[in-house]
Amino acid sequence: MFRTIAGLLASLCFGVLHAEAVLEPAKQIAEEVASGIHPGFESFIMQVDGQVVGRAVAPTLAKRPPDLRSATKSITALLIGIAIDQGAIPSVQTKVMDLLPARRRVFEQDARKAAMTLEDLLTMRSGLDCNDWDPKSPGHEDKMYRQRDWVAFWSEQRMRADPGKEFSYCTGNVVALGEILEAAVNLAPDAFALKYLFVPIEVQRAEWQYWDRKHGVDTGGHLRLPPDDLLKIGELILGRGAYQQKRIVSEAWIEAMTTERTSIPGMNQRYGYLWWLDHTKDPNLPQTKLWWAQGNGGSVLMIMPGVDAVMLTTGTRFNQPDMLEPMLWLRDRLLPALRVK
Repeated sequence: MFRTIAGLLASLCFGVLHAEAVLEPAKQIAEEVASGIHPGFESFIMQVDGQVVGRAVAPTLAKRPPDLRSATKSITALLIGIAIDQGAIPSVQTKVMDLLPARRRVFEQDARKAAMTLEDLLTMRSGLDCNDWDPKSPGHEDKMYRQRDWVAFWSEQRMRADPGKEFSYCTGNVVALGEILEAAVNLAPDAFALKYLFVPIEVQRAEWQYWDRKHGVDTGGHLRLPPDDLLKIGELILGRGAYQQKRIVSEAWIEAMTTERTSIPGMNQRYGYLWWLDHTKDPNLPQTKLWWAQGNGGSVLMIMPGVDAVMLTTGTRFNQPDMLEPMLWLRDRLLPALRVK
């Protein structure tokens, strides 16, 4: 579902940052979303220079927040960073089998599995035969969801490649990170997130999905957050790990998380630690890095550090190619308003 984003992002261009300059198009898009002109999109928020310049949130989301789908993965990366900051996890080079003592035996039976590191999971290079972009893949997420023990299913997949060699988008990698986190901090991922991330940044509501009769937390997807709370995650990333002058996660982790780690076959984008990465390419206009979380259906949290801006949408256009429509708003309507005159 991510492949067609490459052409859209390649054409993005930015100008001098002025919140006032983008106020009119952002407000207009917000009005369109609110009126239903873009069916399937439930929210749109854009913030520039710390000022919200456009906001539309469907009233129905007050009853239940939107399902962020795989944008959840990028939030899980933050939780892993906090645990590393605390010293609960030694480093990204720590072997997975050392972080999952209850699963150690399955890793010891395969030398390549035994070599797998935490970083291999964060970069989608576990080497397991698991590819969510291929319905025929043995480790596909839909097959995992039908199991009672998701991590057992994931860990028992055969190795297709050496760990750290090939990118293969696998939700099971990130579900395993949830179990790794719990083993390291002796606290369930939802409780850890509440204590060390959500409460400190004043998130009002967070709903996780569970597996194995609520013994496991789905850290790979389906977290529900109100759009205004998702914006706080964007502000945290833009603040290099600080939110309203409160340090939540180290600046070193934000830097590590948003540093290019691997290329993605067939795409121009790169991947960090569960964050998608790119940059603007038009040499005639100011440049910015692009860091984003994305989930099926149209959930996008786009961080643009070079222009001090965040844009987010949530939607229900699941498995539809036009779920990328907000990228067109960004390219054709919002960013031109910031162009140097």
